[in-house]
Amino acid sequence: MNEQIETVIIGAGHAGLIMSYYLSELGREHVVLEAGRVAERWRSERWDSFFFQFPNWTIELPGYKYECDDPDGFVPGTEVVRFVQNYADIIHAPVRCGAKVTSLERLSGATYLVNTETKAIEAANVVIATGQYQKPAVPPLNADVSRDVFQIHSSNYRNPDQLPPAAILVVGAGSSGCQIAEDLNQAGRQV
Repeated sequence: MNEQIETVIIGAGHAGLIMSYYLSELGREHVVLEAGRVAERWRSERWDSFFFQFPNWTIELPGYKYECDDPDGFVPGTEVVRFVQNYADIIHAPVRCGAKVTSLERLSGATYLVNTETKAIEAANVVIATGQYQKPAVPPLNADVSRDVFQIHSSNYRNPDQLPPAAILVVGAGSSGCQIAEDLNQAGRQV
């Protein structure tokens, strides 16, 4: 027989944990399923020198505010991971790490079947809190670039040492592109 839980939250990043916080406040039964670890994408899809792009005083989740000696500074990504992990611990979020969801289907009535690699859960409610960028957005022009040219998406970039010795073109001037360009420039690379 399938496990039955009122609400299944898929994803244990800040959005999934905030949902868990409010469901707990209401006394509602729920579980948070996470394929990796709490704040996984903050852990595995950021580069070594990553800094959060907003000042420290803005870092706050319901019932938990980031405390530090430099409210106008910017924290490194490792500190964001620590903050989100602490939040999960403080709110006693019922997180199941290593629970990769493989499918979601609607059963008869108002019930959903959430399948993971190891079990199935029936739920009246499902919240998908996996973030907005599941796959890297790579322009189609990429296919026209010679295979001799090394290409890497920001989600896989870690540090300048992983790039071959040559001039580097960073495509995109959002926060990721600008931080990576600065990281490369500070390492003496031609950007």
